[in-house]
Amino acid sequence: MDIATATQLLEGEWESVEKSGFFTDLRNGYFDAEGFERVQAILNSIEVTTEETFDKRFIEVTWFIPTFMRWQQDGWRLVGKDTKLLDVAISYVEQRLTSILGLP
Repeated sequence: MDIATATQLLEGEWESVEKSGFFTDLRNGYFDAEGFERVQAILNSIEVTTEETFDKRFIEVTWFIPTFMRWQQDGWRLVGKDTKLLDVAISYVEQRLTSILGLP
């Protein structure tokens, strides 16, 4: 999948209008397994070359994902909510984004 399409699909997962996306549901305290599968499919479909540069909007919709998910994890723990699914999802996203974006 090209970066422009991936960006558009990830933007949809952040949307809070009409049908909520995965990240909107997460913000509301709900882990939507199907929504996470959509996010995984998007991230898995991204193929980049070592010479490729990234669109600014793509970086905007991806770099914050792990931080945002960790914030939800902290909140869930405070109220005694099970974080197992969220823990696995955070690990996956961090690993996949590292492979897409690289390390400094």
